Amino acid sequence: MAIIFGTMHVVKKAGLENPEYSPIIRTAYATVTAVIVALTFYIKTLIQQKNDSTELEYDDPTPGSDQGRIKTTVAKYDLGELSKLQKSTLFTVAIVGFMHFKFGYIQPLILQSLLPLLNLYKNQLFQIYVLGKPAVDSLQRPWVPENPFAALTGANTANPAAASSSAAATAEAGEPADVSRSSTDSAGSSDGEKNANKDD
Repeated sequence: MAIIFGTMHVVKKAGLENPEYSPIIRTAYATVTAVIVALTFYIKTLIQQKNDSTELEYDDPTPGSDQGRIKTTVAKYDLGELSKLQKSTLFTVAIVGFMHFKFGYIQPLILQSLLPLLNLYKNQLFQIYVLGKPAVDSLQRPWVPENPFAALTGANTANPAAASSSAAATAEAGEPADVSRSSTDSAGSSDGEKNANKDD
């Protein structure tokens, strides 16, 4: 969100909404889009070359789906996720192009010249195949779609295992605190009894 508002501020401040900048911004957007599409095909080549046949089994995360348990391989799973990324990219191009040429909007072109690069860098496929990171923790398949409202609600949906571990640690940490409290209460009771005996 900070990137979006920051970019919009810079656009207005620099006067980039002026039609005379349109050809430059179009060229920048077209170049970024071409780079992203080329990288997706490069990742596809890497997936096919590796052809990881490791079996992968998981529950269908699609809401309302009755498919149940899904059995596939890592290579097929990655190709499916890559296909989603490519379709999403083309859909975005269609929407942004329509908004620009139909209504003359410049801001979507500028935003989509920046955000897709950031999103691609954070993408699990890019992280694994291009950057060579191991498929562990948040990169472990199957990947859970990010919840855009997680930061607002405080929910930790990116790594449920970490959340469970944290809860367990909190529970364990709470036990000695209870014992300490009980000891304090017992000590207080004993002191009270001693004072009562002195008064008698």
